[in-house]
Amino acid sequence: MHPDRNNFAPRVGIAWKPLRKTVVRAGYGINYNTGAYQSIVQQLAFQPPFASTATNIESLADPLANQLTLQKGFPAPALGSITNSYGVDPNYRLGYVQIRNLDIQQEIRPTLILNIDYTGTKGTRLDILEAPNRIPSGIRIPNVDAFNWEDSQGDSEANAASVRIRKRLQRGVSLGGTYTLSKAIDDASTIGGGATVVAQNPFDISAERGLSSFNQTHKFTADYLWELPFGHDRRWLTNRSVLRAVLGDWHWSGDWTIASGLPFTPRILNDVSDINRGTNGTLRPNLVSGQSTSLPDPSRQQWFNTAAFVVPPTLPNSQQQYGDARRNSIIGPGSVVFDMAMTKVVPLKDNRSLEFRATAANIFNRPQFTTIDTNINSPTAGQVTGVGAMRTVQLIARFRF
Repeated sequence: MHPDRNNFAPRVGIAWKPLRKTVVRAGYGINYNTGAYQSIVQQLAFQPPFASTATNIESLADPLANQLTLQKGFPAPALGSITNSYGVDPNYRLGYVQIRNLDIQQEIRPTLILNIDYTGTKGTRLDILEAPNRIPSGIRIPNVDAFNWEDSQGDSEANAASVRIRKRLQRGVSLGGTYTLSKAIDDASTIGGGATVVAQNPFDISAERGLSSFNQTHKFTADYLWELPFGHDRRWLTNRSVLRAVLGDWHWSGDWTIASGLPFTPRILNDVSDINRGTNGTLRPNLVSGQSTSLPDPSRQQWFNTAAFVVPPTLPNSQQQYGDARRNSIIGPGSVVFDMAMTKVVPLKDNRSLEFRATAANIFNRPQFTTIDTNINSPTAGQVTGVGAMRTVQLIARFRF
């Protein structure tokens, strides 16, 4: 690989106070993925001449004669064949992102601050993993095993606008909340070294362009803290008593997150032709004209419209076509998570204190659906197949000295 020696990563920021209670901040910076080479070297090391590799392709034409056995599991490579399974563009360049930011902060009251923020991110030279020796029906170049090819021709664009409001602690109460509206588009949701999703068609990378795998259109987060009015330096139960020892010096805090779902890609898994060319899950279905991928009332049993996708038809010469469904075109379930905590601090002598804390994650025990089956040839296609952690409670005691 040719060295990449011209990576210049400047960062600049400015703060301006046009009015007495208004501050404008702006910034720009470039960040390079300097760790990409480590992953590339590791993958190059697990193939000839450092290791032996083999691709064993069996046919279903005669299952009895072509059964995969241990004796045939590691076939000797044909004379003159190339068995390497991974390659990288000699002109590979480190991916980088340009980040631009503008923030306007307004003091509404001494304890109430409003921020309006914009952040834009432009990714360049992002990693794309291709399979140039494969066509929909199998191997493209004779005597050359299927291999992955990594280059740096991907790009991305992300824009996010947010509104934040923060009430600082006053009279025992503090509150804060942030709403973010964003959209991220790319043809490779990675910035180098470790791309795992192989492009469907290495000769049509533009077909990979779609929503980023981390895209969330809407997201709202909020937090609060309330110092209950009982105990030392509070409104009630200031004198030493049993009630103060039990009910005094408690803090009630929590946060919650409400967000729209992440995108998923419709796929065709376990297709014989796909496996024969050394991959599984890179092929996508066709989108049925006039059909919407979303449902008006999605459920766990059917989260998206499975009728919107079909397996691409086979051509007369037994060649399979690439599907035209877009990458990350299915929006998954959103999330609503509430966390809560109760904290009690008991002051002791000489700046010592005892702290007791009870925390509850997902306190209302609401299921957080995380995964849906987007393999259209699966018997569970369209169903929710994964869920996040349910309610967990943790008790903590800490002695400070």
